[in-house]
Amino acid sequence: MQSRVGCFINEVNKNMLLSRRTKRVILGFSAILVLVVFVLVAAVRYLSGVSERQRFEQERAELKPPEPLSVEIVERPLVRVKRYAAELVPWKQASVPSEVAGRVIETMVEAGQAVSKGETLVKVEDRRAKIALELSQARHEEAMRLLGEAERLQKSNVVSQTQYESVFSAAKITKAQLDEAKDAWERHTVKAPFDGVVNQRLVDEGDAVNVNQAVVELVDVERLRAKFTVAGNDLAAFSPGRQVEVRLLSGGRQKVAAKVDYVSRSSDPVTKMFQVEAAVDNSEREMPGGLQGVVEVEVESFANGPVAPAAAVRFSGRDAEVHVDAGDAKPVSTRITVGPEIDGQYPVLEGLKAGDRIFIR
Repeated sequence: MQSRVGCFINEVNKNMLLSRRTKRVILGFSAILVLVVFVLVAAVRYLSGVSERQRFEQERAELKPPEPLSVEIVERPLVRVKRYAAELVPWKQASVPSEVAGRVIETMVEAGQAVSKGETLVKVEDRRAKIALELSQARHEEAMRLLGEAERLQKSNVVSQTQYESVFSAAKITKAQLDEAKDAWERHTVKAPFDGVVNQRLVDEGDAVNVNQAVVELVDVERLRAKFTVAGNDLAAFSPGRQVEVRLLSGGRQKVAAKVDYVSRSSDPVTKMFQVEAAVDNSEREMPGGLQGVVEVEVESFANGPVAPAAAVRFSGRDAEVHVDAGDAKPVSTRITVGPEIDGQYPVLEGLKAGDRIFIR
């Protein structure tokens, strides 16, 4: 019995040993297979890359270099124009205030109405002021009557000089009080400070107003003020009196003439830009204030002369040169003198003439 059990155990051990060897063999073959697949994939990729490079080199070899492009030198003027965003504001504008507190008893104007300087715009209730004026008027009239009586009596030596001067002083005081009462009464009538157009009436009859409360917005648009800012290196182009053009961004892009009348003497502390203003005639009042526009100014110009494309000019330091087309012969490298580039063109000051042909790079 024991011998049979021992044989069985030996048989099991042999089978386990064979199973382990089989697994090792399988794992070995799997690793070899993976390695072979990896090598094959790498080889395919390599051969594909070589083929692609060969095709690219062949196509590049078949391409012909482009023929050099030559252009003819022509003569024309060159002008550098700079543009600045501008706003057209009324020449004068004011929010006209009431100088007294009270209730509006009458409005004399409507929005869009033209008014003259001194014309009444709004009336504020003035009953108390009018009573005070009438009292001051009566006191002054009585003082003037007493002054006339004193003058007559002084001539008859009935009153002394001192008595006369006292009456005279009283008359002067009542005159000052009358003027003050008249001024207080007139302040109840709000008047236009300048010729202009009512942009907006801010109160209606019956409204209560306070001191310095705006009652009418008034603008003078017979002239407009084009306001814009420029950099410091452009200030020389805006001397007072110079004519400029303003292209409006509305109304069919109309252009209007303007004359520079103000250039600030110091820059904005934040933007470092300088304020410039130009007057625009608007006597027909066709343009409202607040329009946006663009100021166009010639800041540099060259008279009619040879012009070369910037793409044809090469620079070596400060020297400029071009390749001149010599026909069938080799292009001739020629030094030229040019001005500053303007819109992709160089004004040629020396070295070329109209009719010459040069090559573009």
